[in-house]
Amino acid sequence: MGAHQFPAPGLTPGAVLGQGRYSLIAEVGRDARCAVRLWRGRDLMLDRDVALTLFLGAPEQRGAVSRALRAARLAAAGAARVLDVLELERLGTAGAAVVVAEWTPGGPLVDLLDDGPLPPGVAARVLVPLAEAVDAAHNAGLILGCDHPDRIRVGPGRQARLAFPGPGPTTSPRDDIRGLGAMLYLLLTGSWPLPDGPPGLPPAPLGPEGLPINPTTLRSAVPIELSTLAMRCIAGSGSGGGVHTGAAVRQVLEFHAISAADLISGARPIDPQRAQRLRQLKFRVAITVLGAATLMIIGYAGMQVISVFTDTGSAPFVIAGNAPASQAPPPPPAVLAPVRVRSVTVYDPSGLGRPDHQRDVGKLLDGNPSTGWSTDSYYQQFPIYKKGLGVLLSFETAISPASVTVVSPSPGTVLEIRTAMSPNPRLDQTTLVGTATLRSGSNQIPLHVGAPARYLLVWITGLGGAQGHHQSKLSDLEIQQRAT
Repeated sequence: MGAHQFPAPGLTPGAVLGQGRYSLIAEVGRDARCAVRLWRGRDLMLDRDVALTLFLGAPEQRGAVSRALRAARLAAAGAARVLDVLELERLGTAGAAVVVAEWTPGGPLVDLLDDGPLPPGVAARVLVPLAEAVDAAHNAGLILGCDHPDRIRVGPGRQARLAFPGPGPTTSPRDDIRGLGAMLYLLLTGSWPLPDGPPGLPPAPLGPEGLPINPTTLRSAVPIELSTLAMRCIAGSGSGGGVHTGAAVRQVLEFHAISAADLISGARPIDPQRAQRLRQLKFRVAITVLGAATLMIIGYAGMQVISVFTDTGSAPFVIAGNAPASQAPPPPPAVLAPVRVRSVTVYDPSGLGRPDHQRDVGKLLDGNPSTGWSTDSYYQQFPIYKKGLGVLLSFETAISPASVTVVSPSPGTVLEIRTAMSPNPRLDQTTLVGTATLRSGSNQIPLHVGAPARYLLVWITGLGGAQGHHQSKLSDLEIQQRAT
């Protein structure tokens, strides 16, 4: 959107608005795209500082006013609370609509760049509250309007906050996501990747295709996941690889963010590869301890069995009752029958881009092991960048599955089998009924008996492949239930 120019002769320190209630102290920023001036002001009635977002040309800004009124009900740490809305204020010969919000102490976001781009872990932590606020706003059907750096301030705890609420009349939820990506890009590189940025910020360098160069190329210390997140957030709506939710942004930021104690002490964040190695080490230690405990339990049980058949001088061991005339035959093995699957779709609750290879997912049900569905290739293992990925199967009626057979050429793939009660469940709304680590070929996974369900999730928590190329392929799926 192009910049708007509106004269504002009445915008001077000491001017009063709201029938003498709010006094202007100092202008702290401008968003020329929608003719917005950002001021620090004073509530003379309550004797406190406030943030004033002034939309010049009031008749043209009715959409912004109505949005600001709706946003007054939002309560999030990453967004200043709206206190008042003035629909029409006279500034000399011009008019303005004004959004009054609580004042955010601290400083502008760009002040964090005085010593250059931030360490990636610090940049991620700074933006977590802002991503949480975007997620909360979108879940409430609201738009935050956090797509301009002059609107963002950083408090004493070095956490970003939308200090000047009030989205422009044409701002969309997609602009909030692009704003998050642009803020991350700015903190990682020191340059602004979107058009119409503040005049004091250097624009991002562009590649041959006219797109900003990714942060990892500009700074090798930036993890590829943060770089990819920034680029997918700022991608245009027609790119097909964009990020669509604040929750997805928050998830990646939280994984890479360093703690508040690290910020104070200046400690460097643990890089993702080292974090993964630490998790693997902890897992091996836990397995060793579990193995030792198991041996102790087996040894104790063995001693108890030996004591049954050894004369220890105590009373003899007697079993009451009559012995059966003959040994009862074992129960016959359960007969399993395949279940007809109505549909299958890729399940990716992260919101990070398009679902992996959605057009191939139907090949899981064609009975041909030479075809199938695969994930994208990921630079690093789950849960870095994504907690997991899977396929969701639906059935004509609710079933109690007994087992799942998975044919796969990707050994080492770790699966969870989960039941669900709806076609679009959150992961925490599903029930775990089985797990497996796949070997190459056919794998039959027995399932726990649970409540009948119409949906079954095959959830990948660990990918096959090797470092830098983590990918899993599933060739065929079959669901079995006990024949009746």
